[in-house]
Amino acid sequence: MKSGQGIDEQADFHDRIGAHNLAALWVARRGIDLTKPNSPAVAARWHYDGLRGDLTEAGHIVTAEEAFRRVLVLENPAYPGEMRVTNTLYAGLQLVLPGEIAPCHRHSQTAIRFVIEGTGAYTSVDGERTWLHPGDFVITPNWSWHDHTNEGKMPVVWLDVLDTPLVDFLDSVFRENYPAPQQQISRPDGNSNARYGAGLLPVSYQSKSLNSPVFSYPYAETRAALEALREANKWDDCHGLKMQYINPATGDHATPTMAAFLQLLPAGFKGVLHRTTESTIYCVVEGHGRTIIDDQTMEWGPRDLIVIPGWQGYRHEAVKEAVLFSVSDQPIQTKLGLWREERPGDPAA
Repeated sequence: MKSGQGIDEQADFHDRIGAHNLAALWVARRGIDLTKPNSPAVAARWHYDGLRGDLTEAGHIVTAEEAFRRVLVLENPAYPGEMRVTNTLYAGLQLVLPGEIAPCHRHSQTAIRFVIEGTGAYTSVDGERTWLHPGDFVITPNWSWHDHTNEGKMPVVWLDVLDTPLVDFLDSVFRENYPAPQQQISRPDGNSNARYGAGLLPVSYQSKSLNSPVFSYPYAETRAALEALREANKWDDCHGLKMQYINPATGDHATPTMAAFLQLLPAGFKGVLHRTTESTIYCVVEGHGRTIIDDQTMEWGPRDLIVIPGWQGYRHEAVKEAVLFSVSDQPIQTKLGLWREERPGDPAA
């Protein structure tokens, strides 16, 4: 404070410039630690068996058509009522009952689906169907027509993860409903995987999207890949054996804003504490274990869900051999040069 300028004079100055839509940076940043991320988001866990009854009740009180999407949103405790699981990601559990259709629409958000339970349902994306099985990973690229139908005899539930908070922040949200509940199917089942998922590309291929041209990654194939690589002993101290779902046309992440991974933790695995700037939501596919996040320990089993905000230190331990699926906002961070990881032994650690 300059000589002769008191607290009252400064306060008067701040009030006067506020009337001109101005603010003093030295006041706004006072007392804030700018040396590291400071997200209000907190780590949280949802036991699937504990909320399965809520999903069942939702199926009784509202139809898929009435709800348009019957989803129980996973809200971060730090963002009540804001429909977000992290600062950048939306997540929820969607239920489609036998005989139901979740109507067709498209929007600017990209969606990731990970099937948790049930068979007999399919998702249609831009004229092609893919039948859903537990553990399957499915992409709905932004501005792609999509609808969901359950022709089976059991409820089907999947995890939805969308980049909605990010798209909202950028003021770039658009949405359009299809003129009918279901879109016309114009390609045979499995067409995308046959054309782009066998290590081949049509010679005339030119990408029209930043998303993968393959929109369905069956769990039977990805789980087999983890098993085959077990023998290579490429174990990471933090992640066990972790693989990234990719866009086969570019080798990049399967979507431009969200990364998806599948990892294997052998029985007795005790990961090394580490942290990254990406925010991540985990879904347990197989096995039992725990995740230690700073000073919290979260026990988990099949189908449980855990969210870990960016720059919180954590590690996994597997009591029984485990497989974890995860989604994070890593791609957008890496493209902007913002992603950072800290492990023991790193110069910054």
